Amino acid sequence: MNETPLKADTDKGFALHGSLYLKSNAPSDAVIILCHGLGSTKNSETIRHIAENLKYHMVTFDFQGNGESGGSTAIGNLYDEVENLRCVISYVRSTLKREILGICGRSKGAAVVLLYASIYNDVPLVINLSARYDYPDPDYVKKAFPDKLEKLEKDGFFVWEDGPGDYIVRKEDLITRSKIDMSCVKNINKEKVRVLTVHGSKDEVCPVDGAYTYDKLIGPEPHHKLIIIEGADHRFKNQKDELLKAVESWLFENQSWHLGK
Repeated sequence: MNETPLKADTDKGFALHGSLYLKSNAPSDAVIILCHGLGSTKNSETIRHIAENLKYHMVTFDFQGNGESGGSTAIGNLYDEVENLRCVISYVRSTLKREILGICGRSKGAAVVLLYASIYNDVPLVINLSARYDYPDPDYVKKAFPDKLEKLEKDGFFVWEDGPGDYIVRKEDLITRSKIDMSCVKNINKEKVRVLTVHGSKDEVCPVDGAYTYDKLIGPEPHHKLIIIEGADHRFKNQKDELLKAVESWLFENQSWHLGK
């Protein structure tokens, strides 16, 4: 395996930093673009494990304000990250001169790839690993940051110490987040795009019920395939090999569909 750094300039005055993973026996010359989740980076354990061990060529990158990338981030900025992904897709096509077989995201990144697909419909295979469906959750801060409620009410923001750098959570960002409507996945063009959803039955962060909702909105097969990994948590901590096997098998099967169109 060969890992090469890459840098994609945005039209916002900052660059997105990533890596290209080339595999010696990849089943296709095309690449899969992999998107990380909230408070994460391209070098997180789960993202690197997928990038290094999936047999396909992979591109990973840091969303704006995360890891090595410039710009700023926010808890509800999914549409900003959709445009980050669009920038990286353009870079892969125009600069690397490679076809993009699929886009894959985990958690927040999974919601981003689904939103991207619902708008642009220009990448054939979309992989959703543990995306949240229901964003309007008024108790989110109470559950996730119980010790920050007073500061949020008093100052309108708080600093999430475990976030990427100085991650500031603002009240207006939480309002933006609550208005995200993932039912837009019904706009994914079934003639151009196929979707895989893999979710853990014991996901403690993004309820598994959302995976079944995505199946109703995007399905049935072959347009959408739903795989629930029994006992898996949000990060597939003890089931990463099972996750890889599921993704790889679906990619290989649908690579044939894409090439045969």
